[in-house]
Amino acid sequence: MPIPGSRYILIALLLAGLAWLSGCATPQASHDPHTTAARQRILAAAERLVGVPYVLGGESPSGVDCSGLVQYAYQQAGIRVPRTTMQQFQAGRPQRQVLPGDLLFFRTDNSGVVSHVGIYAGSGQMIHASSGSRQVHKVKLNQRYWQQRLVGGATFLSAGG
Repeated sequence: MPIPGSRYILIALLLAGLAWLSGCATPQASHDPHTTAARQRILAAAERLVGVPYVLGGESPSGVDCSGLVQYAYQQAGIRVPRTTMQQFQAGRPQRQVLPGDLLFFRTDNSGVVSHVGIYAGSGQMIHASSGSRQVHKVKLNQRYWQQRLVGGATFLSAGG
């Protein structure tokens, strides 16, 4: 005969076990306050540039191109990254699952090489400098255009965070 209340104890133990397992599955660095602060600074800097004109070769609040936006936003967080999209793609640590502040790379022309970069903003969105719209803006990544051209993600931040 079961002990009264044993079902509740079993459920509590199962829930505690699931919470422990999910904690183990979460990368430790994601709780690093410095990494979280760096991500927040990157996103805040990128958000401040929304609406700024697209300028080929630009890397300042007066105008940026896609890799210049990345370089400027990361610089505001004290992180140096290479200047061009291809250099950023080659130097970043590949990520299957990006976190806000990580980079997304795309093939947007017929050259077959990585030609565009944006900053993942979370909630399925990215901030990027668009030569098509001639400005920095935030877009939803569930659009077919982005899904078909996505090459992958990368980070310059500490592992997992």
